[in-house]
Amino acid sequence: MDRFIRWQAIAFATILFLIAVPTLAARNTINDKVVRVELIHREHPSSPLRSATLKTSGEIFVAAVQRGHERRARLSRQVKAAGRLFQTPVASGNGEYLVDISFGSPPQKSTAIVDTGSDLIWVQCLPCQSCYLANSAKFDPSKSSSYAAVGCGSNFCTNLPFQTCTTSCQYDYLYGDGSSTSGALASETLTIGTGAIPNVAFGCGHSNLGSFAGAGGLVGLGKGPLSLISQAGAVASKKFSYCLVPLGSAKTSPLYVGDSAVAGGVAYTPMVTNNANPTFYYAGVTGITVAGKAVTYPAATFDIDGSGQGGFILDSGTTLTYLDTAAFTPVLAAVKAEIPYPEADGSFYGLEFCFSTAGVNNPTYPSMVIHFEGADYALAPDNVFVALDTAGITCFAMASSNGFSILGNIQQQNHLIVHDLVNKRIGFKSANCEAM
Repeated sequence: MDRFIRWQAIAFATILFLIAVPTLAARNTINDKVVRVELIHREHPSSPLRSATLKTSGEIFVAAVQRGHERRARLSRQVKAAGRLFQTPVASGNGEYLVDISFGSPPQKSTAIVDTGSDLIWVQCLPCQSCYLANSAKFDPSKSSSYAAVGCGSNFCTNLPFQTCTTSCQYDYLYGDGSSTSGALASETLTIGTGAIPNVAFGCGHSNLGSFAGAGGLVGLGKGPLSLISQAGAVASKKFSYCLVPLGSAKTSPLYVGDSAVAGGVAYTPMVTNNANPTFYYAGVTGITVAGKAVTYPAATFDIDGSGQGGFILDSGTTLTYLDTAAFTPVLAAVKAEIPYPEADGSFYGLEFCFSTAGVNNPTYPSMVIHFEGADYALAPDNVFVALDTAGITCFAMASSNGFSILGNIQQQNHLIVHDLVNKRIGFKSANCEAM
């Protein structure tokens, strides 16, 4: 009888093990699963950073434009500093899109900014020497069984722009707006969306200066080795895609990681490498058409020169598309030539061209296409012109820039944007992001 009871116990334990192991495996690796993460715009109803005062869609857009201007200025300082002898700050994410992410075992939840223009993943940590006010609890490494310090000899440590090391790696990360984070570079399990990634190097921030929109930290999705997508390559393909819903939508925007990021019908353009700014996603622009007519601008306008200046960046954290002045001036002239409505003053909104469609039932707008190498990016009217109020004030959602150009998130809305680091290409596909 005792032997029978022992065998029963062993059989029961074995059944529990067989049940538990797949569950544990599912949490500890993303492998080939469909990993979907919800990107939350800062003014989405579910966002912890949403303004207390309810805003109209026009007000949300204008506020985002101002943050985009500030981000473009920070990116400009970084791009223009490329190639100098000293290490330069990186551009900070301004909190346009957030993601729920958990650190540790068991997971401790936080809300973090998602930034395709930087690499480091970090979160505010205990003990906190200096921390800003955030809507997320601080990560407590003493409560995680998977937390481990990163050693001085680790490649992750040497890949930091600023680091010190005695017994373990300590980081300092300075952003272009003067905000910063510093602390211990550590290894941890990250749970994001429907999957988890083990042994991710991240910054456990014990001293953090700035606001970071009140988020608990930041998730870098850049091309560098410290970014989430690069580190996810240990257990899945180094690919991600997202589909941004229009501003003011009640839906969130899906982000996919791994092979599930790639869909059919996507047109691809090669990633362009800028050795002076290797984090950013650059693509080659071969032309721009407005109302089916090619816009003429200097041939080298979107080229990257020997010092790292120029080029065309895709950035989810910048609101407007910024074109180098050499291209923006003729593009704006071409757009104005196709707009039959009276011009309005857009300076109050921080925009360079607005007009009034008051009294017009069905206003029409010119088509616009950005031609990348091997892939045409067709812009719907909502990607180019934004109605600001019920009085009919509509504005051109692009602006001028010097030294480089950016495809902003207004122009990315309702497009599936694929970042395929395996094959070094960027893909585009028109989509109804709210239906995904």
